[in-house]
Amino acid sequence: MASTFLHNYVMDACRKAVGNMPDFWVMTNSLGWLEKGVLTESDLMEIQALIDAKNAPVEEPVEEPLEEAEENE
Repeated sequence: MASTFLHNYVMDACRKAVGNMPDFWVMTNSLGWLEKGVLTESDLMEIQALIDAKNAPVEEPVEEPLEEAEENE
């Protein structure tokens, strides 16, 4: 395993890349660091979770029509 500094540095860079670079770039870059022994599979799982969270659909709140809202008060 690489030094703690290098590991933390690469993880910080990968976290910051999510949302600022295309997902496949972040993923392939992370795989390269895995092959070099700097990142672990659990690191890749964390990075993938960040990507998934970024890509999760945003549910917009449903507003009641004004007439129904007045009746419910």
